[in-house]
Amino acid sequence: MEDDNSMSQRILHTLETILTNDPLLKDFIIIPCESNTKNKSPVLYEEHNIGLESWCVKHIYRYAYLELFETRKLLAKRKLSFSKQNNLNRLLIGVLLINPDVSTFWNMKRELVENDVIGAANELLFARLVLSYKSKSNEAFAYRRWLLGRTLAKLQANDLTTPRNLLENELAVCEMGAQKNANNYHAWSHRVWSLETLGARTANFNVIMDELTFSEKWVSGHVSEHTGFHYRQYLFNTVRKSRNITSVYEFYFCETVKLLGLVGENDPRDILTFLLGKEKSQGKPLEETINFVNFFCLLLYDLYNVVETLNSLYPNHESIWYHRRFLVYHLVKTAHEYHGLAFKTDVKLDEVILYGTNIVNVDGEKQPKLFKSQPNKVQSCRLYQTLVKNEAEFIRKNLVQSAQFHELELARRYEKWLKFVVCMEDV
Repeated sequence: MEDDNSMSQRILHTLETILTNDPLLKDFIIIPCESNTKNKSPVLYEEHNIGLESWCVKHIYRYAYLELFETRKLLAKRKLSFSKQNNLNRLLIGVLLINPDVSTFWNMKRELVENDVIGAANELLFARLVLSYKSKSNEAFAYRRWLLGRTLAKLQANDLTTPRNLLENELAVCEMGAQKNANNYHAWSHRVWSLETLGARTANFNVIMDELTFSEKWVSGHVSEHTGFHYRQYLFNTVRKSRNITSVYEFYFCETVKLLGLVGENDPRDILTFLLGKEKSQGKPLEETINFVNFFCLLLYDLYNVVETLNSLYPNHESIWYHRRFLVYHLVKTAHEYHGLAFKTDVKLDEVILYGTNIVNVDGEKQPKLFKSQPNKVQSCRLYQTLVKNEAEFIRKNLVQSAQFHELELARRYEKWLKFVVCMEDV
């Protein structure tokens, strides 16, 4: 009868052969199976997918684990031959597919890459296969970033095609991870890193527009996941800070600002003057004006198109209400920035807990009630008046339509938040 070590070697060799010969591998999974009743290989391979029967996992992992820890010091000192390092990679494939959360094994992979035993392209495929099984593995995502960093460092400055292809691949990997596990913060964080690192090398400003379209579809299908809304908010802030994006407002202006009947002109300066009135100091550069318009139009589009639609379909999802808070808060805050006014709140946006008619911060300290004062330029502008009117109507509609206590509480909490944090006293 075959002993455990020989069996483990055979299985690991089979896994390595599949990984080497199939660049189109999609998924890896461990299949529950108590014993090898059919006396056949526990590695199942079909249509670019790999399955490993669970009865052999403990044997493979124990064998590979012991072998790796016996040789890891020799690898660090570069005292292993090329062939022995190849054998080491076979062991690493086995342990990392089963348990990708051991950073020591990923570091050994890094050393093999640095020694030119394995290539970065094949390792990206391997890391993707690991993430198909453990999509929240932060170690696997970190390994991908390390590999991509090495790849970018070797590219010529005028090579724009490779970063674009790498970006498309990473966005697909991130979407796969987010689909497999709800609120997969590791996948969304990697998506942000990919956009900032790889997107910066593509010189393609349409990437942000494509991501805005993607995120809108994502939040529409995953309304309970705050991660998708948080990524969309990140995109909004990216547009706000960018000096190169000039075309965002053209679409969202037509979709939202005209829909609200706020303005009939399509010149950026006219839009801001109509919405906010004349700024304190005239003569902002055109690109800065466009940044303001881009940001306002994106926020208004989500507030009166995306959120309204989602709330009518899924009225009891907190993530939608919190996204609405983000939109209103930044509309009012940016309006103050436009006029050069300080936007003061007694508590931080992410530290607010509402009890009764008072505000209590995270330290339990009560905040004083805010008394009505003379309206400033922001509170007198057309945009602010529109917000007050529409938010009051939104709250009233939700209070009337809500049938459950939880839904009523969401609307009441939002009303208090508007009054005491954003200082919309007339809501």
